[in-house]
Amino acid sequence: MPDDIWLTVLGLGAASFAIRLGGFLLALRLPQAGAWARGMEALPGCLIMALVALMMLKGGAIEWGAGLVVFLVAAKTRNLPISMLVGMALVAALRLVSI
Repeated sequence: MPDDIWLTVLGLGAASFAIRLGGFLLALRLPQAGAWARGMEALPGCLIMALVALMMLKGGAIEWGAGLVVFLVAAKTRNLPISMLVGMALVAALRLVSI
């Protein structure tokens, strides 16, 4: 039985390494300029917006209020990490207070 565990751990480690190496090698082949490059640069922000929109649609007044505040912070600061931190802290605080 203990040998099976180590084989599993080694197999998962090898699979994880292969996935990371594959992603690195694939990234080397992506275009560095043009429409595809601009699309890839915009992808993280689009994914974050999709997650936030889903949370707001499924949420209530807390999520909508926090979304409005984060929108204002993002418009003022133009800083994604600060906007995300403000949003997470605000939702957590409002949920804590509303319990």
